[in-house]
Amino acid sequence: MQLAITAIMVAVLTWGIYHAIGAYRYNHNPMRAVMVLGCVAAYLGIWCLLLAARRARLEREAADTSDR
Repeated sequence: MQLAITAIMVAVLTWGIYHAIGAYRYNHNPMRAVMVLGCVAAYLGIWCLLLAARRARLEREAADTSDR
């Protein structure tokens, strides 16, 4: 499962880079590319935080059930 999520994240990052290049070529304004990459990075960052919170919750629940 972890490998699949990592592959999807790499694909989203690649997709974002592709669109950032396209946004830059539109009128050679580097802020367009920065905006696209910033949004992709924010999306991936939030996704990573949610996955970390899920992992911590599952570990906590596993520890609670093993204590019983």
